[in-house]
Amino acid sequence: MAFSINTNVNAMAAVRSLSTISNQMQTTQARVESGLKINAAKDDPAVFSIAQTMRADMKGLTAVKDSLGFGKATLAVANSAIKKISDELGALKQTVLQGQQQGIDAATIQAQIDNALANVEAYATTATFNGVNLLAAAAGGTIDFVNLDIIRDMAGSTLQVGNQDSTVAGAGLAGLDVSNGAYTITFDSAMAFGNGDTVSLVRNDGSTVVFEFNDGTAALTSTPVADDPATVDVSERVEVVDVQYDATAQAPLEGLDALVGRMKEFGFAASVRNNVLVVAGVDTAATSSTIAAGATDGTLNGTDTAIAAIDAAIDNIGAKMATLGAATRQVEGLQDFTSSLYDSVKEGLGALVDADLAEESAMLTTLQTKQQLAVQSLSIANQSSSVLLSLFR
Repeated sequence: MAFSINTNVNAMAAVRSLSTISNQMQTTQARVESGLKINAAKDDPAVFSIAQTMRADMKGLTAVKDSLGFGKATLAVANSAIKKISDELGALKQTVLQGQQQGIDAATIQAQIDNALANVEAYATTATFNGVNLLAAAAGGTIDFVNLDIIRDMAGSTLQVGNQDSTVAGAGLAGLDVSNGAYTITFDSAMAFGNGDTVSLVRNDGSTVVFEFNDGTAALTSTPVADDPATVDVSERVEVVDVQYDATAQAPLEGLDALVGRMKEFGFAASVRNNVLVVAGVDTAATSSTIAAGATDGTLNGTDTAIAAIDAAIDNIGAKMATLGAATRQVEGLQDFTSSLYDSVKEGLGALVDADLAEESAMLTTLQTKQQLAVQSLSIANQSSSVLLSLFR
């Protein structure tokens, strides 16, 4: 047996063992403190890289969840307001029908109509959530957007909810007056529109607006008359408006929708019910059309005009309500899916990097015992050199 005071092999082995055990204890304690078995790239480069990608996905899903939450809140405000509008229209129809009873003052009925329309306008223009109003006609004031874009997935795809103009004009009730008649065009199954077909509406002030169908291949044929109060009498003024429609590519009902839309843009209370176009607030005796195919001109009295307009508005608002309801249901479905996906990613990440604390606790106890044994072993190894002193006595 060789003894050396310069090279203590047993002590060197004990130090190596103690150092290894200390490193293992540090790793185990780090896992216990963080709850993760993979804390850094050095622990397992491949798994850590995957974990970081999954963490990024979770952040993206969090952003999607936030956007869907905002979208749902915006839709909830719009749904609440449009229901109030629908209820108001129901009450408005009741008011107009009651006005047909003998002995009821028309002015009183009209005052109730005006109040109901003011409520409809207020419901639509105040249904704003964080600057988004789906029921307003246009942005302005506290309204920044009238359309809604919702982030639906991590790729950045959006769910778009278009504007559902539910103002008085959007509902087709602008200028509703129980005493005023309306101009009508009744279409049969042969409804068709072609280049040059026109509807000429004469306002109560005598000015005329000509709506001319055009597919863009040729110029309009109607002739406008300049709006110059100094030289042209109001009854001679003619404004020409194009109605973009291509009979070869679009259905007849699309042409009718385009016509009604353009009429509304120029302030006419236009609506459609059962293939009958009703336009209120015009001189019914002077208004005319040159839509030859499947169209018949006519008029309605004041009460019939009001009822037709309200019925069309009820259908109009009902369709918009259905659109908002469908969008709400879609957003709720996306919320459920996104939450489930987030939980799945989080569960997968945990399976990759989470530490088993019960196992780590047992390992820590084992390492503490080994550490004590290593310290004792080192102590014994350090004492072995003192045996050499006895040889020199």
